[in-house]
Amino acid sequence: MKKSQGTIKAIRGGVAEIDFSFVMPPLHSLLRTAESNALFEAVERKDVRTIRAISLSPLEAVERGELVDLVADQISVELGPGVLGRMFDLFGKPIDGFAFEPKAKAPLFEPIDSRAISPTRTDGVLETGIKIIDLLAPFRLGDKIGMFGGAGVGKTVLITELMHNISLKHLGYSVFAGVGERIREGNDLYLTLHDLDVLKNTALYFGEMDKAPGVRARVGLAAVTAAEYLRDTADKDIFLFVDNIYRYAMAGMEVGATLGKVPSELGYQATLDYDLALFEERIRQGSRHSITSLQAVYVPADDLTDPAVVSIFSYLDTSLVLSRDIASKGIYPAVDVLRSSSLGLDVSVVGERHFGVASQVKAVFQKYEELSHIIAILGIDELSRTDRTTAKRAERLQRFLTQPLFVTAPFSDRPGAYVPLDKTIDGCERILKGDFDDAELESLYMIGSIDEVKLHA
Repeated sequence: MKKSQGTIKAIRGGVAEIDFSFVMPPLHSLLRTAESNALFEAVERKDVRTIRAISLSPLEAVERGELVDLVADQISVELGPGVLGRMFDLFGKPIDGFAFEPKAKAPLFEPIDSRAISPTRTDGVLETGIKIIDLLAPFRLGDKIGMFGGAGVGKTVLITELMHNISLKHLGYSVFAGVGERIREGNDLYLTLHDLDVLKNTALYFGEMDKAPGVRARVGLAAVTAAEYLRDTADKDIFLFVDNIYRYAMAGMEVGATLGKVPSELGYQATLDYDLALFEERIRQGSRHSITSLQAVYVPADDLTDPAVVSIFSYLDTSLVLSRDIASKGIYPAVDVLRSSSLGLDVSVVGERHFGVASQVKAVFQKYEELSHIIAILGIDELSRTDRTTAKRAERLQRFLTQPLFVTAPFSDRPGAYVPLDKTIDGCERILKGDFDDAELESLYMIGSIDEVKLHA
């Protein structure tokens, strides 16, 4: 059988046209140039002899006429028990300056394309130690969770805090996919996880902003493959953190543009839903343990009706919407309670007491939202006695549901707090009953449990 070897005919943008005279490589195979060692993924057949391939590495040294060899029929990521505590690229090659020791007799190379999956199921409520999440948008093991917000509202900080709390309670291992984010942010995350002693239980995969769109469109699949490997071999639940899934959709749009595909609405690729399905449908329950996914979703221009954002919404079990208006008031986590939702907030899942308190809290916030316009124009004194009481309790609930985070402790001089769910429910119940109507708002701001509030005699 003749060797699958081709010659570069042309390079336009990040796409190479490669002529194969004898044996055509399969689609999605990995190709490498003979001299410059540039990597490509075969994505399309132009004609019976020509493959169109997207770049997976820099192209500065690649020349027309250079020979191209078939490396593998599928793109694979190198895995092993030694992935925890390390930072990798798309192929599982370390980028943290240390050699990768897979701790196995032979390194395992796992294809990043779809594996056999079983039906999704969930395993009960997951306590995060973050009050506003545990009370109003509870997570379940096996859920897909999205954190929506524009730039600067705290998505990455909240994801890092969740990584810390999951490790703190020994709930399982974490896999982080850095898709299209800044190199500085990846470095900051690595150092923060190291300082918090969380890195040892985390594997990180990065395709940063400066990488080719083909890399950014595939590194998320590499991280999912690593999560599947850890789920099936480590006998633990796995938590897959993605920052940012919107950049994954954007990478697909760039790939489509470089291939000359006709875009659909607002410039997105016509295959947007298919591309998202390739990623989202991989996040499944195994035979014993689950993969729980927490995905940061950048919202362009704070527009939740953007086609990519809407497509992502359809896969999620829980949606946390982070608000710029709430963040501007110093309320962190800046979760918009009335726009966030969770399938886990059901009486059959969380129980009657939790569901009842959460419903009352949401009702108070809804009424306060309606009263806020009157308060802004006329002042709170113009409200009826009942409405003044509602507004007062809403303000205290809003302050109580703020929280000092472990991640921000070095900058805020406030030690982080992990608050058990029972303490959160108890605090909200007492505020709703009026026990803290006379307490100063500041006494409820950035505390852990309600027991920290000192009431004046």
